[in-house]
Amino acid sequence: MPFNFFINDLIWIVIAIALIYFLVNHSTCSLTDLVASFSYSMLVYYFSQVIVVSLLPLLLQLLASNTAYFVLTNLTIPLCYGASLILIRLTRSFFKRYLTCLQNNHLIAKWLFSLAFLPFSYWFYYSQYNRRLMQLPVLPAGASPLSHRLAFLGIGGGYFLLVLLAMGITGHFLAHRDRADAAEYRLANLARYTSQLEVMTDDLRRFRHDYQNILYSLNSALATDNIAYAKRALNHLTHATQRDIKVPTGIIGPLKNIKDPGIKAVVFDKISTALDQGLRMDVEIADPIRLTQTLQQVDAIRIITILFDNAIHAARLSDDKRLAFSLYENQFAQFIVIDNSTVQAQVNLENLANLAHTVTLGKSHQLGLQNLQIILARYPGANNDRSAQHHYFEQRIIVPKKK
Repeated sequence: MPFNFFINDLIWIVIAIALIYFLVNHSTCSLTDLVASFSYSMLVYYFSQVIVVSLLPLLLQLLASNTAYFVLTNLTIPLCYGASLILIRLTRSFFKRYLTCLQNNHLIAKWLFSLAFLPFSYWFYYSQYNRRLMQLPVLPAGASPLSHRLAFLGIGGGYFLLVLLAMGITGHFLAHRDRADAAEYRLANLARYTSQLEVMTDDLRRFRHDYQNILYSLNSALATDNIAYAKRALNHLTHATQRDIKVPTGIIGPLKNIKDPGIKAVVFDKISTALDQGLRMDVEIADPIRLTQTLQQVDAIRIITILFDNAIHAARLSDDKRLAFSLYENQFAQFIVIDNSTVQAQVNLENLANLAHTVTLGKSHQLGLQNLQIILARYPGANNDRSAQHHYFEQRIIVPKKK
């Protein structure tokens, strides 16, 4: 019998999660986060039942009234729901911090704690079906029913607190590790960005030195009417200009307007990846911009990474192999825009939007779209506009400024 109750609850939980995810969720929450939230609610609900079942008989004994007995026994389930809502409200901020700590897709940790309610559920039903479980071996022989109920409450409360403690420790550890990894990643990209600037500076010095020498030679040749030598000097000057102009100063230069060093490093890394894969790159950041005014730095980095990864993947497969990135803002919002060439003459935007709601995403722009929707859902008014025409696809992220 306890196993039947346990399986029945489990089946209904699975059905409820499936209905919420496919009919209500609209990709504002990942399946893992939804399961974690629902499972935590069930853990709180079973603990609330333990509280009510343990304390209700004591309350009835104190009141010693038939009316109270009739009212309270018929309100057992509403009392459980009420206690659950109170506990969820009291621990909601803790659980939100836990999910935030695991926002970088620590699936194993999320799923392990999502299953924490299962043994609690089975223990609850088994103890209710077999009241002898209330008389635990650790209790002295002949212990009173009050001791049994307090032991029942203590075991349930101990398990509940143990799960909360484990969640807190695990979330803190993983968040600390993620921050360390992110700092190391940003530092490596900043070092690469700085190194590239140093190389460009050295190239510019060499070009300036060669340019001065060639101009001096050209001036000397003209002064002596040595036209042949002047032609050779002019030819050297032309070749030197063509050679050094290939340094991507027009691409890297605009990055100075990104005022968030971590975001600047990530953008530079993705631009370098695109150039290494033979893509033609355009960058436009005309004015200084600080994306952390509207987005958390981690979310801004994840958005830019998803957009770049999708765009690079699609542009690399296309014939034109072109990619463009721009950042700008007005008084109301900030904009992140990325364009890329595509294999298809016309990308099916409706199909692309539907793919963002599926559990499994395929290739090209399908990659990461669900995660992108989940991130943007955290910011009221944030939107992802898409357009496509003539073998070209554009994604525009619009994030309103905080008033």
